[in-house]
Amino acid sequence: MNTTGGERPDRARSDGQRRWPRLPIDVPAVLSGRNPRDVTVVDLSLSGCLVRCDALLDHGAILDLRLPLGGEPLMLKVKVAESFVDGDAQGAGAPRFLAGLEFLGLPGGEQASLRRFLDAERRRRNARASAR
Repeated sequence: MNTTGGERPDRARSDGQRRWPRLPIDVPAVLSGRNPRDVTVVDLSLSGCLVRCDALLDHGAILDLRLPLGGEPLMLKVKVAESFVDGDAQGAGAPRFLAGLEFLGLPGGEQASLRRFLDAERRRRNARASAR
């Protein structure tokens, strides 16, 4: 179930742009299913995120993501849309993986919290860039 209606907003459109822009971040989180694992969220949007993890995740798997963004952590149901080897981590020891996660049925409160975080973080980054 998509939280925004019929269109898959975080998917690239034919012009290569995304409807919901991704925000590069570096936030530790916990992904749980059969085996809970620590992950790092490396980008975030209103409809999903990209995480770095230590294992290849099963495409289509439904998992829970505990995402601390200040205050009470968001508890999100996610679907693994894609999972692949992190090419940037080659030769750096143990293999690392990236997984694209789609948010499923994002409740109104969590969606509002996520939107507030993304808006505040963009404003903070814009203010910092303007001050340079």
